[in-house]
Amino acid sequence: MVRLLLLLGAAVTTLSCASAQPPVASPVTEGILSATGAAARIQAPGLAELPSAVDLRDGLSSDEAVATALWNNATFQVTLSQLGFARADLVDAGLLTNPVLSLLFPLGPKQFEATLRWPIEVLWERPKRRAAAQLALNAIASSLVQSGLDLALAVRVSHADYALAIDRQRLATDAAAILERIDVLTQSRLAAGDISTLEARVARVDAARARQDADRAAHDVRLARERLRLLLGLAADDPAVDRIQALAVPDACGTATDLLPRALAARPDVRAAEIAVEGAAARLGWERSRVLALAAVLDANGQGLEGFEAGPGVDVGLPIFNWNQGGRLRAATELQRASAAYVATQQQVGLDVREAVTLLDQAKESRTAWRTTLVVPLEANLTDAEEAYRAGDSSFLFVLENSRRLIEARLRERELAADEARAVARIERAIGAKCAPPAGETR
Repeated sequence: MVRLLLLLGAAVTTLSCASAQPPVASPVTEGILSATGAAARIQAPGLAELPSAVDLRDGLSSDEAVATALWNNATFQVTLSQLGFARADLVDAGLLTNPVLSLLFPLGPKQFEATLRWPIEVLWERPKRRAAAQLALNAIASSLVQSGLDLALAVRVSHADYALAIDRQRLATDAAAILERIDVLTQSRLAAGDISTLEARVARVDAARARQDADRAAHDVRLARERLRLLLGLAADDPAVDRIQALAVPDACGTATDLLPRALAARPDVRAAEIAVEGAAARLGWERSRVLALAAVLDANGQGLEGFEAGPGVDVGLPIFNWNQGGRLRAATELQRASAAYVATQQQVGLDVREAVTLLDQAKESRTAWRTTLVVPLEANLTDAEEAYRAGDSSFLFVLENSRRLIEARLRERELAADEARAVARIERAIGAKCAPPAGETR
C-alpha cells in the first residue's frame, strides 16, 4: 500500500509539473510577422526603441512605422497581456486537486484515525479540461494577431495622414506666396487707376486667407506627427518621425472575388472564431463528464484487532439530483453562441473586403478623372500663360492666377492619393496579409 501511495504521488507530481510548463508565444509572433511583415515584441520592458530592421536614413516608411508600433505601442502591450492570463488558465486546467488528509487524535478511549481522500474523477476530466483551455489559448492567440492587424491599419492610416499633411502644408505655402504676389500686383494696378478698390480688396482678402490656411496646415502637420508618434510609442523628442516616406499605392491588389477566399483563410479573427467553436464543444464534453464524483480513500486506525490497520476505499457522489444540468446547459449555449459568432465573423470579413476594394477603386477612379480633366489642362494652361507672358501678350498676373489654380488642383489630387493609401491599408487588414506597394519617396 505504501508503494502504491508513493507511485501515485510520483505520478501526480509528474503530471503537475508537466502541466505547469507554459506554451511559447511563437504562434502570436509568427502570425503577426506573416500578416504584417513585421515582428512584434512580447513583454516589452517599457523602453521605447526602434527595431533593428528600421533604417531612418531614407525616412520612415509605412512598413517601418508598423514595425516600430508593434515593437513599442503601449496599448498593444496591454492587449498582449491576455496571453499571460490564458497561459495561466491552461496551467490551472492541468493541475490536479490536492489530496485531503483528515486526522482524528486519540483522546480518552478514542483511538487514532487518519483518512486520506483524493478525487480521482480528475483523471478522466483533466484531459478534457486541458483541451478546452488549450483551445481557449489558441483562440486568444489568434485574436491577438488580429489586434496586431488592427494596429497596423491605424499606423498606416496615420502615416498616410502625416504625409498628406506635409504635402498640404507645402502646397498651401506655395499658394499663399502666389496670392501675396497677386495682391502686390493688384495694389500696383490700383495705384495706377487700372482697377477698382473692390477688386484690390478681394485680392488682399484672398492673400490673408491663404496665409491663414498655410498657418493652419503647419499646425496640422504637428498634430499628425504627434498622432503617429503616439501609435509608434516613441518619446516626444524622438526624431524618428521627422522624415517619412509617402506610400506609393500599387496598381491593384485584386478584385473582391479573388481576395475573399484569401481573407477567409488568413484572417486571424476567423481562425479565432473557429477555435472558439471547437473550444465550446470541448467544454461541453467536459461538463458532461462531471456527472460522477469519485474519490479514493485510504483509512488508517491507530489500534485495531491486529494493531495498526489501514485499508483503501472510495467515496462516490450518487448523481441522483444533480446531473450538472446547469453546467451542461451553459456549455451548450456557449456552443450555440460561438457558432453564431463564427458566421457573423465570416460575414464581417466579406463586408470588410468588398468595402475596402470599393474604396480603393473609387479613389483610383476619382484621382484618374481629376488628373485627366483638371490637373493636365491646368498644367497646359500654365505653360501657355508663361509662353504668352514671355512673348508680351499677357500680364504676369495671368501667370500667377493659373499657378494658383494648378496648386489647388494638385492639392485635391494629393488628397485622393491619400485616400488610395488608406484604402490599401484597409485591404491589407481585410485580407490579413500584405498587398505590397512599390518603394515610396521621402517626405
